[in-house]
Amino acid sequence: MAICYWDARIFFDARLKGVSFAKTATLGHLSLYLHPSETAYFRREYRSNFPNSTVEPLKNYKFGDYSDQFLADFLGVTDRTVFDASDYEGADTIHDFNQPIPESLKNAFDVVIDCGALEHIFNFPTAISNLMNMVKIGGSLFTSSPSNNLCGHGFFQFSPELMFRVFTKENGFELRRIVVTEGVFPSFEMSPHRAAYEVVDPASAHTRVELLTHGPVTMLAEAVKIENVPLFRNFPLQSDYISLWEQGGGQAPSKSAARRILKSVYRLLPQPMSIWIAGMRQKRAFVLSNKKYYKRLA
Repeated sequence: MAICYWDARIFFDARLKGVSFAKTATLGHLSLYLHPSETAYFRREYRSNFPNSTVEPLKNYKFGDYSDQFLADFLGVTDRTVFDASDYEGADTIHDFNQPIPESLKNAFDVVIDCGALEHIFNFPTAISNLMNMVKIGGSLFTSSPSNNLCGHGFFQFSPELMFRVFTKENGFELRRIVVTEGVFPSFEMSPHRAAYEVVDPASAHTRVELLTHGPVTMLAEAVKIENVPLFRNFPLQSDYISLWEQGGGQAPSKSAARRILKSVYRLLPQPMSIWIAGMRQKRAFVLSNKKYYKRLA
C-alpha cells in the first residue's frame, strides 16, 4: 500500500484548495514512491506555496520510505491513525475491514485515505461502507485502486463506473473527480509519473466508458461527504442498463438518414469484414487519447 506521484499530487492540491487533513486515517502504513524528478517537483511546490516555512521538504527521503513525513509536512496531518488487519507494519488500530467498524469510528476523521487496500478486501460493500462512514460531514475520502491490467494483484480491479455509482448524493457524497493513470511496469510503484486523465461519468456520456491499455492503470477517486445517510438503500446499477430500460421496449434511439444508410451498407458486408470494422472502432474508442471520455490533466 503506497502513495505514488499522482496520489501525492492530488492530495497536495486538495490541501491547497482548503481540504483539512488534520485528523487523517489511512488503510495500512503507507509507503511513498517518488522518483527523483517527482521528489524535485514536490520540493519546489512546497517552497513555492509555503515560502516562510522552516521545514526542509522531503529531507533525507529515500524511495519507498514510509509517507509519515510527507503526510505531516505537505498535507498538515497532525493526528494520524493507521488501520490494518495485522500489526506487522505498526498499525495503530487493528481491524478487519471485511467487518463493520464500531460506532466510535463513525464520523471520526477529516480525511480517510486508501491507497491500495480495497482490492485486497473480499467484502467490498462492507469495506467501502466503512470508509464512507469514517469520514466527517465536510470531510474527504480518497481511494486509489487498480483499474486495468493488474489481474492477480488483489481480489479485484475497479472501474470508474463503480465509483461514480458509489459516491452519489443518495449515499451522502459528492464526487469531486476520478483520475486514471497508466504505468510502465507491472509493479506500478516502479513507473515514473505519466499522463493522468480525468474520467467522464458514463451516465453523462450515455454509454460505457471502457479502457484498453498496454500498461497497468490505477484509478483515484476524490469524494466529499455532504450528509449522513444510510448507505446503499438502493444498490448501484450500471448506468448504460438504466438508459436502456428507460427507453422502454428495448427500442434504440432514432438515427439520422445518413446513419441509417451506413448501417444498411454495413449489414451487407461479409461477416469477417464487419467484425474487423467493429473491433477497430472499439479500439479507437477505448483509449486514453479519446478526449470524449478522458480529459488529460495539466
